[in-house]
Amino acid sequence: MNGALQLARRNVLCYFRDRGAVVFSLMAVIIVVMLYLLFLRNMLVESYPDMDGMPQLIDAWVLAGILGIVPVTTSAGSLQTMVEDKANGRMRDILVTPMRPHEVAAGYIMSTFLVGLIMSVITMVVCVAYLAATGCPLSASGIAVTAVLLIPSSLSGSIIIYAITSFFRSTGAFSGFFVVVSVLIGFLAGIYMPMGTMPDGMQVVGTLVPASHMASLFRDSLAGDALDDVFAGAPADVLADFRTDMGFDLSLGGFGFDPSTCIIYVLVVTAVFFAIAVLGIRRR
Repeated sequence: MNGALQLARRNVLCYFRDRGAVVFSLMAVIIVVMLYLLFLRNMLVESYPDMDGMPQLIDAWVLAGILGIVPVTTSAGSLQTMVEDKANGRMRDILVTPMRPHEVAAGYIMSTFLVGLIMSVITMVVCVAYLAATGCPLSASGIAVTAVLLIPSSLSGSIIIYAITSFFRSTGAFSGFFVVVSVLIGFLAGIYMPMGTMPDGMQVVGTLVPASHMASLFRDSLAGDALDDVFAGAPADVLADFRTDMGFDLSLGGFGFDPSTCIIYVLVVTAVFFAIAVLGIRRR
């Protein structure tokens, strides 16, 4: 197992030493921030003109969504090293070491998880600092829950992206996949546009994506206090409609996901992709 740890350490160092890879792995976040500042913020705030505190709530909403997609895009950026190892023949050098194939896979998964977790923690610190500076209501319990949720979020993103990326053999194919993920994940997680404004088919696809469930959980923990303040005294149906439209609450085929079922769903999907990754390792 020491070999897997050394490989993970090497992959993490390769990722953070390549500044271009770090920047491009955050491309989805940069796109979200730019679109939000240029278009989305004013549009969403103006949709609720009579609600005091709505700007702070919308800020918390979009930042919580960003926390949901960071592990996905940074995991993909981290796994560029694995694809380059295959394309350049370094993988053969790794496989002739005493490490077994499953230890090699463990090394790449651990490094991807660590990259996703580190980048998620950095993003969370920036988000919380910004929200606190702008006067957004935050509670210690909400921040603590958000921090804990970073672990399953990073684990899910790393394993799912690894399972998919493990089938790529060329950097060209990986680059195409990375661009698609970076652009599409913001839509599927309901950040570029609120979940309730999407077509029905897009809502179904978005709800199937684990990152959407993690974004929903982050919205509850990070934006929940602002939501309670803004909608204090508002009719229950108004609050329920807002939670559905903005992706706080997800449903699929009439089944509503609460926080516990969201976590269960994410872990089940992650386990399925882990099994796919294991089968791929054994087959190869």
